[in-house]
Amino acid sequence: MTLIRREFLQLIASAAAAPAIAFGPAAAQEVSRQVRVATGLLATWQSTAWLGAEAGVFKKHGIEMSLPAIAVGGPQAAALVIRGDCEFAHTGTLPVAEEVLKGRDIVILATPTSEFPNSFVMTRKDIRELAQLNGKKVGVLTETGQTSVAARITVEKAGATATYLPLIKFDRIYAALAAGEIDAGALPIDLRFGGEVRYGWNAFPIHEFGTPSIFASTRKLIASDRALVMNVMQGFVETIHLFKTRPDVVVPLLQRYLKIDDRKSAEELYAFHVPVFQKIPRPSFPGMSTLRGLLVPKYPAAISLKESDIADSSFIDELERNGFIDQLYAGDTK
Repeated sequence: MTLIRREFLQLIASAAAAPAIAFGPAAAQEVSRQVRVATGLLATWQSTAWLGAEAGVFKKHGIEMSLPAIAVGGPQAAALVIRGDCEFAHTGTLPVAEEVLKGRDIVILATPTSEFPNSFVMTRKDIRELAQLNGKKVGVLTETGQTSVAARITVEKAGATATYLPLIKFDRIYAALAAGEIDAGALPIDLRFGGEVRYGWNAFPIHEFGTPSIFASTRKLIASDRALVMNVMQGFVETIHLFKTRPDVVVPLLQRYLKIDDRKSAEELYAFHVPVFQKIPRPSFPGMSTLRGLLVPKYPAAISLKESDIADSSFIDELERNGFIDQLYAGDTK
């Protein structure tokens, strides 16, 4: 009896030590894959990956997502993906198009929001027209990023020639404008309202030539592990659904992500963004001709640049075709 009991206990111990074999959805969680994402801006419209990671959405699809590079600027976010330091990036269309024209591997998979006035040139209280920025200092994120280029174009169209200072992060631009170190700065809608209320700043919309923010990866990763990319895209699309339907979850997360103490301000910001997030975030570039015109002086090949050169819509196409997106929204009452 003692021998039998001992053998039984050894069998139980061996079973406990053996790796578990799971099937179905649970299996995806057991063998979760590590994925890294870089973001160009700290802004609501580039928060999707972070929100999905914090809310546990990506884990449902077997993805353990981390964001080691947040708000590093659009060109740097794209560069991190090209170098392989991150698998995905949430950045602007312009940095991706420019890298493609350089012959580098990066491709757009989704445009989570429609084009909308998400950034503004904010000026000191006494500067009531953009033309008054002639000879003045304007804070921008980088020299070549999409928001920075669009801010410069916006100011130049008003007839002003300004000096542009790359300050890397929005909070630095905000602080520099508050301290009087610059006369104006490119800031997101997330910071616009606070600047208007607290300092009396004036806001002028930045027109980003019809090229919205995008979610990108590489064609190499798609070719080597399409299933992984599809799992990430499922989580990405499901996070957009979460954003559009669960303010009780999203608003507190936005407060933490954007460091907004006032709940009411966060709720207003959330409400503003709900309609601009797209149920079907298929890559779309209404300003493609403007983008080509902007790039041609530096890259002559841009004259023939096509959407298919910079984007792969097959993942969103499949998620729409197989009913994944419709299933997400099927139970919504709104």
